[in-house]
Amino acid sequence: MGEIIYLNPTTGSFATFASDYIHPAAGYMTAWSNIFQWVVVGMSEVIEVGEYMNYWYPHLPNWIPGIVAVALLMVANLASVKAFGEFEFWYALIKVVTIILMIIAGFGLIIFGIDNGGHAIGISNLWSHGGFMPNGIVGFFFSLSIVIGSYQGVELIGISAGETKNPQKNIVKAVNSVIWRILIFYIGAIFVIVSFYPWDKLGVIGSPFVATFAKIGITFAAGLTNFVVLTAAMSGCNSGIFSSSRMIYIS
Repeated sequence: MGEIIYLNPTTGSFATFASDYIHPAAGYMTAWSNIFQWVVVGMSEVIEVGEYMNYWYPHLPNWIPGIVAVALLMVANLASVKAFGEFEFWYALIKVVTIILMIIAGFGLIIFGIDNGGHAIGISNLWSHGGFMPNGIVGFFFSLSIVIGSYQGVELIGISAGETKNPQKNIVKAVNSVIWRILIFYIGAIFVIVSFYPWDKLGVIGSPFVATFAKIGITFAAGLTNFVVLTAAMSGCNSGIFSSSRMIYIS
């Protein structure tokens, strides 16, 4: 898709390409499936905003921060694509810095035992407790749908192409950087977390990110992680508004 976007940087992106190269019905279905997907995801993120705010304000009704978040993001998206970009930049920066710091500190514990009395944690948890695919190929395929859903949002590269300055240059950089982002922010973070904790214990320790930050000596781990996931929820809703509005426009 990156090659096609390079040649034809249009807002419709994959929906337009499906219509042009397969059939108009394919483009229509692609656009509306994307709209439906982002409406569901966006609304779930709004609900999560209320849930995350309850950490600091437990008696605040969830709908209040949800409405405030939607209003704020709607104003940003209606103002200009630049405003959308500014919001997304700062939301992304918070997530990126947090994950990179966690990975660096995590490797310090894994290799050198920093903050752990000099005792390196090692990576034996990666193959202990049943090893890779402990539930076999069936378990692997059952988990695959959830894993694939985690990559939702990559398609925004194509949707934003029609409104990107110098798309032939910037879209190429964005597409080529995807693999490195996956390696660092997905695989790197999971590598550190699973090295710290057996995979079969992750469901009972609460948030693995909170537990990991606490393990590396950050005493305010819960509040920090809650703030990060709050901005992540805002980012998800922001992306949903941007994507679905463009898909509705070209449908």
